[in-house]
Amino acid sequence: MKKHIIRRSLIVVSMLLVTIASSAQSSSSAYFLEGFNQRYQLNPAFAPERKVFMAIPALSNIQIDARSSVGLANFLYESTSKPGMLTTFMSPDIDAKKFLDDMPNGARFDVGVNMDIIALGIGGKNGFTTFNLKVRNTEQISMPQELFGFMKASLANGNYLIKDININTTSYLEASLTHSHKIGENLTVGLGLKFLEGLAYADITINEIDAQLGDDAWRVRSNGTIKASVPGAEYKLDPQDQTFDGIDGYKFKIPGSHGFAVDLGAEYDFKDLVEGLKVSAAITDLGFISWAEMHTFATNNNEYVEFEGFNNYSVDGDNNDETMDQISDDFKDMIKLYQTGTTDKPERVALAATARLGVEYEMPFAKWVSFGELMTYRTGMYSFFESRTSVSLSPCGWFDISGNYCASTIGSSVGVLLNMHPAGINFFVAIDHLKAEFNPQFVPLHDFGLNFSLGLNFAFGKKRSRIDD
Repeated sequence: MKKHIIRRSLIVVSMLLVTIASSAQSSSSAYFLEGFNQRYQLNPAFAPERKVFMAIPALSNIQIDARSSVGLANFLYESTSKPGMLTTFMSPDIDAKKFLDDMPNGARFDVGVNMDIIALGIGGKNGFTTFNLKVRNTEQISMPQELFGFMKASLANGNYLIKDININTTSYLEASLTHSHKIGENLTVGLGLKFLEGLAYADITINEIDAQLGDDAWRVRSNGTIKASVPGAEYKLDPQDQTFDGIDGYKFKIPGSHGFAVDLGAEYDFKDLVEGLKVSAAITDLGFISWAEMHTFATNNNEYVEFEGFNNYSVDGDNNDETMDQISDDFKDMIKLYQTGTTDKPERVALAATARLGVEYEMPFAKWVSFGELMTYRTGMYSFFESRTSVSLSPCGWFDISGNYCASTIGSSVGVLLNMHPAGINFFVAIDHLKAEFNPQFVPLHDFGLNFSLGLNFAFGKKRSRIDD
């Protein structure tokens, strides 16, 4: 039974948890560390520390960013009718008011994955040029509290108006060419050009669900769309009413979706006025992807569907797969999406751009200690702002440690980074966000945030600070 409870836990979390936007990039905890090679991904004005930088394929920079406003404890409860056993929130044992009181207004979950495949950088006295190839992926889901209230209500309560359900996934390859150039003694500027190859895109948006309770069923009218560009995907239609019924398989097909983006950055050293003071700013991922063969499905906004409600589920026992399949089938019965065609021309979708402003002060009497303030604003489906205050220590020429505190519109967290960069090699491990409480199976119980990254790179030649001198 314990094995089945664990399986149910993972299924419920993966299907029902949902998002706060993020897009995994290099660790923000390393923004002020000159010994961190991937700083150019945060601000193109920054350059790797040594004259030659080479990434170890697939190990250079791996980052996972996961955040959620809910956890396992929002969906699993101890059964009152069967003490010692767990049951889902759909069980009649669980009071609807208690369940909704514990649920945030918007249940959101987001996962971002970023992995460098190859990278090579070469620098001189006044400039540094880096080529990078990476894969990026984001998964975002957002559901309002009213949806879970409707699921829990079955046929017991009145009418519901549910708004703003969204599921989005984006995957693409990114090839970038970045150049950092020093102008005079104080100013450094940077430019990054990014060529993008879209791998997969899907966006499910349900603007509104109007559910009206009748004598023994709901009358449901939905307003929503699905847009998907997945090379080689075979879309399945229900044989009875020709509504969207999922993806039936894949055939290999070369992606035909392309895009472009730029990174802009600058850093100014105010050493002539205040020794140790630097100010930097950057805008990254300013661009778009034109997705080819965008398939679209939409609801008939005037159509009312008779729906018998979310009921008769197995809330404990061994029928986990059947239960989740039934929930999926019920959503398909309630929200009917008809194929509206495939776009002849590529559809342009903007990337989530990120703006950063950093201020760093290096202690003049102890240059191995510095304080930094990094402010970050990210656009996109769920824009957010954060302010990260950090203390960085570089007690020797090959080892750095940075600790920071982050306050943002999506909660507060702490971060830490260890960076080892002796001649020839660079290894780092970082945690930008850490807020979680886990059960013994390492499933988050409540809202959580985890941003973890690590990497291993080669770096050769003299340090560029010595070249400049």
